[in-house]
Amino acid sequence: MSAGAATPSIGPRNSGPEHAAGSLMRIVHVTPYFAPAFVYGGPPRSILGLCRALRRAGADVAVVTTTANGSADLPATVTERPTFEEVPVTYLPRSFPKRDFRSAALGRALDTVADGCDLVHVHGCWNFFGWTAARWCWRRDVPYVLSPRGMLYPWSFRQGRALRKQLSYAVFERPTLRRARCLHTTSSQEAAVVTALNLGNEVMIVPNGLDDLDEPQPVRSDTFRARFGVEPTDFLFLFLARIHPKKGLDTLLAAFRAAAGHARHPMLLIAGAGEAEYVASLKASARDLIDAGRVVFAGHLTGLDRRLALASADAFVLTSHSENFGLSVAEAMVAGLPVVVSRDCPWPQIETWQAGLWVENSPASVSHAMQTLMNDPAAARAMGQNGCRQARIHLDWRHLADDMLHVYARAIGIH
Repeated sequence: MSAGAATPSIGPRNSGPEHAAGSLMRIVHVTPYFAPAFVYGGPPRSILGLCRALRRAGADVAVVTTTANGSADLPATVTERPTFEEVPVTYLPRSFPKRDFRSAALGRALDTVADGCDLVHVHGCWNFFGWTAARWCWRRDVPYVLSPRGMLYPWSFRQGRALRKQLSYAVFERPTLRRARCLHTTSSQEAAVVTALNLGNEVMIVPNGLDDLDEPQPVRSDTFRARFGVEPTDFLFLFLARIHPKKGLDTLLAAFRAAAGHARHPMLLIAGAGEAEYVASLKASARDLIDAGRVVFAGHLTGLDRRLALASADAFVLTSHSENFGLSVAEAMVAGLPVVVSRDCPWPQIETWQAGLWVENSPASVSHAMQTLMNDPAAARAMGQNGCRQARIHLDWRHLADDMLHVYARAIGIH
């Protein structure tokens, strides 16, 4: 799907019919962090899903990334392997300062991995890893697509030192964006935000997807619930995301506090990791709810525990101030959960699919939505069933990979 004005096409590097089907297209993904660095939230998970789906669709895919895993690095048992879940990956050490995602080895790695590729797909903004990759592409006349991954929203522009952000945008980010053959966004909301920057590129929309939708889903586990002190009769709300100011947990805790006063058995399970100081401040603000056994901080859940959390909750809630997609919303829908999501997240489908409640991001609105679900469990279950059915139709990577291959073909001049 396209949004915004198209730039004149530049001739393809390889113009065989096989590229239209994607069977022999060679794509190198460049991202400052990649699976299993799930401390960064949705992007490592969604980029991994995209790469796996593209490979299944017949494309030749490789990833170049760093060893970043928050303040630490991924273990050598991961980074020294040539693949992750069958996707070829080159993990590079970060240079100082690590927070800027610099790597002195990136240019040499691209000389090897991206030699002769048809396209480079750069993920994310505001980091030297992406800027360096884009410069490598300019110098070698290699076309690239760029996915901002939500980092061009006004909320992101307001983070950090304003003057430094403005200078970074003028000197590094804007030229990087303008030289991309195409800007890939994951929602119509993000496409509108990017188009408003007047960069002159074509803006395309392909949402994130989900893998393994044909596999059996775990069933509700009272044993899992009991691990966190959740009784079978409790109505369990699940927050499953990074613990970060962007995620609006202050709003969620205030909303839950109000909702808990109007119901007998509500609980909130907060599953995610974040900076220790910020997590401690949230726990301090919710101390009474924690002591009462109503709020539990479960830490970062992965693998089977993550799937059991989704299977064992009664509803999902996300009160982010800014999201380009919100992969955990899709995961919750596939798990059959009704969702309460703020309107700062790009999910108008919640209303059209009748999959939950899409509400203003205020404690009063979120609290009212939570009470609505608790007061009518049958309606809540019906919403969960609606969301599950629609998400399986519209968010299957097997179909979305074909859409992304069309974006790539358009970017390299094959229509």
